[in-house]
Amino acid sequence: MRVPLLLLSALIAACAGSDIEDDEHEDEHEDEDEHEDESGSAGCGTEAADAAGGTLVTIDAGSAGDGERTFWLSLPDDYDPDEPHSLVVGYAGTNWVGEQIQPYLDLEGGGGHEIFVYPDPLWRSFEGWGTYGGWVLGAYADPADGMGDLVFTEAILDYMEASYCVDTERVFATGHSWGGDMAAVTACFLGDRFTASVPVAANSPYWFDDGGVMVSCEGEAAVWTMFGIADDHFTSQDYAGQYGDEQDAFWRAEHDCGDAEEALSYGAGDECVAYTDCGVQTRYCLYGPDTGHQIPSYFSAATMDWFRSF
Repeated sequence: MRVPLLLLSALIAACAGSDIEDDEHEDEHEDEDEHEDESGSAGCGTEAADAAGGTLVTIDAGSAGDGERTFWLSLPDDYDPDEPHSLVVGYAGTNWVGEQIQPYLDLEGGGGHEIFVYPDPLWRSFEGWGTYGGWVLGAYADPADGMGDLVFTEAILDYMEASYCVDTERVFATGHSWGGDMAAVTACFLGDRFTASVPVAANSPYWFDDGGVMVSCEGEAAVWTMFGIADDHFTSQDYAGQYGDEQDAFWRAEHDCGDAEEALSYGAGDECVAYTDCGVQTRYCLYGPDTGHQIPSYFSAATMDWFRSF
């Protein structure tokens, strides 16, 4: 039986098309594998040095990072040394340590597979303020100026990337109060190593003011600022929410944002917005008033949903 020429041509074309589709699917999988290979840290394939759950880790941050430093490490129960994991760094507020801020921030769970790190601050004497467990925030943050905690943070990232399978394109920061300050300065000064940051209840961004000129940041970390409209810790504001507005203004300028925005479905009314005309993702919540200086009720879920969107 002879197959008509047109039918034979159609069969050949169909088979060729099937081969092309198969090749395309193979290419897609290869691209995914290449992404994992490219973003997976040097620690991939290395068995975990610590048990799942929480444990205190000591590292040497060098003289510039104030020597031996500690952080609270929380690995997921199903940690896989061959799968790149997102890394979340959570900074403690005044006089708190990492193990204390872990349950307060309440970031873990929800079906994620992230690794969480909660650094411990040092107790230092700050001129005019007194002695506190707090963070030094870069070169411009007098009297909390100094590079030690930025160096410490880099040492943590180096240690985690060498010892665990970290997705280096999904490294995140957050923190409350003085820890919010630290989450902001890491997003700027270490923005080439962090993907996104959520500073909550942080100070006015005096840490970015270089003699009246606001600094430019490294990298392109996305930032979601959260601040309480009735924050009762910062009593020197000229109006309610001033420090949050100042942080928001800094990041909008840094990220080349226009005026376009859309409301986010958190809190009441339009207290949370995403700016839709920015070079880098930028968000702002002016929350409250019943929360005061504390984190809003939606902070934990909203933060992790956003981090997981990258």
